[in-house]
Amino acid sequence: MTHTLSSTAQRAYWLGRYLERAESTARLVNVNARLLYDLPKRLPLGWQPLVNITGSEELFAEHYDEPNEKNVSRFLINDARNPSSLLSTIELARENVRTLRGIIPRQTVEYVNEMYLYARDSLTEPLSRLRRTEGLNEIPRFTQRIEGFMSANMLHDAHWSFFRLGNYIERADMTSRIIDVGNDNILGPVRELEPFADIQWRSVLRSLDAAQSYNTEVQEPINQSAVLDFLIHNPRLPRSLAYALNSIRHGLRALPRHEQAMRKVNRLRRKLGAFSDGDSEQIRDFLDEVQIDLAELNSSLSQTYFSTSRRGLR
Repeated sequence: MTHTLSSTAQRAYWLGRYLERAESTARLVNVNARLLYDLPKRLPLGWQPLVNITGSEELFAEHYDEPNEKNVSRFLINDARNPSSLLSTIELARENVRTLRGIIPRQTVEYVNEMYLYARDSLTEPLSRLRRTEGLNEIPRFTQRIEGFMSANMLHDAHWSFFRLGNYIERADMTSRIIDVGNDNILGPVRELEPFADIQWRSVLRSLDAAQSYNTEVQEPINQSAVLDFLIHNPRLPRSLAYALNSIRHGLRALPRHEQAMRKVNRLRRKLGAFSDGDSEQIRDFLDEVQIDLAELNSSLSQTYFSTSRRGLR
């Protein structure tokens, strides 16, 4: 392994996280918005779960009185007071990529700048439902072009390993949060609405671009148990939790001093393997544990590789 400054490794790691977070935030808002089109108009759709899932309840309450569609969309997409909003995340990615000019292909900087300028122009107020949908649909295309270009042209060294670790840790975290949107029981106990129960899970699959893969692999009607198994356990689906953890393990093997982080990943893989299905509360508890374990994994990586910015990695 060639000499790598831990400060540079940290920036590569967070660039991976920021790009994945931008894409996943766009998907997260869309999964809730798509339910508006699929469910009966008489059914009120709650937007508060999106605030809860992102862990931003207190910050949201400081600036907004009501968690309606307009307020939550603004908070998650373009509110500069929210450091995890889509625009804030893309701006952080833009700042990070500038510091990596000597490491990543030069055109990557141009692609990230293009995404930033597009988001700034297309996802600021006033933001109609149509304009929001079109803008959010473009963000995954930008991030996938950036990551595809880097994969094809960047040296697959330690910097690349840290970049992909950031990608997959963020992806696992956000996939768990998107699943939680589908798990939220917005339909309630109304019997006449039972035929619409699986629409939530169809929207989750669409938001992860996994509906076609589900039909090909599972070959049965969409239902909670089958979708959960597919998104949690399938090792061939790039946005499943199992695929993300396997990719994290692969990335860690290429790095020195990975033992502590690897133990945390293996523990989480065993937890995934033991989970099958349950009621809404059991699923939420499981997803909460996954997110806590991923946060601990992030801390382990930070302590091992990033804690002293002057230290080099070999």
